Amino acid sequence: MAGSDEEFEEFLKRRKPVFREPEDDLFEPPAELDRVVLRQAREAIKPEEPMRVFSAPRWSMPLALAATLLIAFAVIFKAGMPPDTAPKPEVTVQSITDRVETPSAAAPPPPEAPGTARVETATEPVVAAGEVPAWRRDPHAWQAEIQRLRDAGDIARAEAEYAEFKRAQRAYASSPDR
Repeated sequence: MAGSDEEFEEFLKRRKPVFREPEDDLFEPPAELDRVVLRQAREAIKPEEPMRVFSAPRWSMPLALAATLLIAFAVIFKAGMPPDTAPKPEVTVQSITDRVETPSAAAPPPPEAPGTARVETATEPVVAAGEVPAWRRDPHAWQAEIQRLRDAGDIARAEAEYAEFKRAQRAYASSPDR
């Protein structure tokens, strides 16, 4: 039997192989094209990555619900109110400086706090009703008069003059040197 195996081996060596790779096969694609096709096939069957889901903070839903309820109640409350048909009072503007009384000479001076020096001020001339004092014609002089009243301790009258000054001189109303 050993002899028949040797003969069979020699027979196989002499015989042309049936399944051999041809050297110049024009019908086969290049190896690079095979790799590209296989890569695209793998990408096509690959499962889709899940979409990232962004969630809101835990407090956002209760806050949104509370805001919605607040707006809904406000709308319902406003819609449920009867229209206001009562006449509105007329607004009149009055100057507070006309109502401030000048301290008379007979009135006793306000009590002084211990340890404070009393500042003597010159009494200003009494201005006739309807006449505008000279210091009210110049904004800087008016501000100086307001400061003089504050320094003299007449805060109520100084504030009244300042309110009148703001009304009359809108450009100086928010003066930084108040």
